[in-house]
Amino acid sequence: MARGIPMEMGAKGASMKGDEKGMGKSMSVEVEIEKGPMEPEEEELMGKAKELDDMEEEAYGAVAPQGDFSAGGLNALVDGLNTVLPMFGIPDYERFSEGMTTLPPKFVKLLTMVNEAVSAAGMDDMVIDLATITDDKGLKMAAGKLRSLAGKADFKRFLRSERPEAPTAPAPGGMPEAPMAAPAAAMGMSEEDLMMSRLS
Repeated sequence: MARGIPMEMGAKGASMKGDEKGMGKSMSVEVEIEKGPMEPEEEELMGKAKELDDMEEEAYGAVAPQGDFSAGGLNALVDGLNTVLPMFGIPDYERFSEGMTTLPPKFVKLLTMVNEAVSAAGMDDMVIDLATITDDKGLKMAAGKLRSLAGKADFKRFLRSERPEAPTAPAPGGMPEAPMAAPAAAMGMSEEDLMMSRLS
């Protein structure tokens, strides 16, 4: 009889382990159900948002300054841009590790955002003419304007009183068109969150 007791407990132990394994399988199934596919409406909204982002990137790429740009010249402009981005609540732009011949669309978009705010503030003399940026000299001149802009109290007051809008994507030929914005309300996002996500 003494030997039968351990055998009975062993059987129960095996049964409990089997139950634990079964529970594990059940839990994993539930997790998979929770991670099910998105609703058709969500997929459609995400698809439209991506399509708009791709179109916007193509538009900024089409008007991006082209030339012989060294890493040093590019980073001079990055440093200048980073002096004003905090005013817009935007993180610093990353520095370049090598030279290139065309400014990235995202970089052009941020410069356009600053230009539009400067124009709205009535400071047209501080607007950066992207068409004149063709070499390191042009990059450094634009950087100088940005550094000067960062120190202007009038511009800071303007940004505090006026909420900057998302930059207007350029239409073919360089002329501005209506802002390319995804339906923020339908996506459950505020317009400010949408603008920030597009600038990231």
